[in-house]
Amino acid sequence: MKRLTVALPQFFAVSVMLLGMSCASGSGAGGGKVYYATGKDAVTPGGLHRVKWEPFAATFVKPGAKLGGYDAVILDEVTISYKRPPRRDPMPGVDDGMDDNFALSSAATAHMKEYFGKSFAKELARSNDFRVVEKPGANVLRIAAHIVNLAITAPPLRDQAGDETVYTSSSGAMTLLLEAEDSLTGEALVSVGERHEISNGLSGFYASNPVTNSAALRQLFDNWAARLRKELDQLKALPEIPEP
Repeated sequence: MKRLTVALPQFFAVSVMLLGMSCASGSGAGGGKVYYATGKDAVTPGGLHRVKWEPFAATFVKPGAKLGGYDAVILDEVTISYKRPPRRDPMPGVDDGMDDNFALSSAATAHMKEYFGKSFAKELARSNDFRVVEKPGANVLRIAAHIVNLAITAPPLRDQAGDETVYTSSSGAMTLLLEAEDSLTGEALVSVGERHEISNGLSGFYASNPVTNSAALRQLFDNWAARLRKELDQLKALPEIPEP
């Protein structure tokens, strides 16, 4: 019989700025209006203003921007960075009292980038308003995506002892930062951010292995992609993003 090890989920705080942004979210954009947040961190150094609406926890827009003129997007390859330097040579079965923070293999990192790109390309291909292209243009948005503060809390298979199965309710967490900018000028028009646990969406524990962890990532990326399309559709429907 295999020894069962339970890896408890780790909950990591988002940066102070992102926490401040998420506290102001939740209102809808009704009647073509934009409701701006006020207070600390309501305006970025680049002049984007935080708005109070779904679907992301934090959304910033450029007042005066006209997204209705865009009908195509370029998807940059996602970048990935850890919350802190991960453990690359943990001793299996040894608890040193530190929070688990494991490193992904180069192959796992490449698969994560591949899943991310495919999820967003597939979702945007379903849009009636945008098509995916490869070259900049006057009507093209560039979508730059960054996964930051990545923390992998369930040990990868290579770090698990041969006689144990790791069960977890979350294999880690990550923050998504997405920025849509004019592909020719580089002007930032929309920026969104949100943090999520990496889980299978069900309550309780599940066996942590490459199959279940990949499925959890795909589910998270598909969800983010669907909501990005919703976000862009909301903004494209406005004749012009109004001034605060």
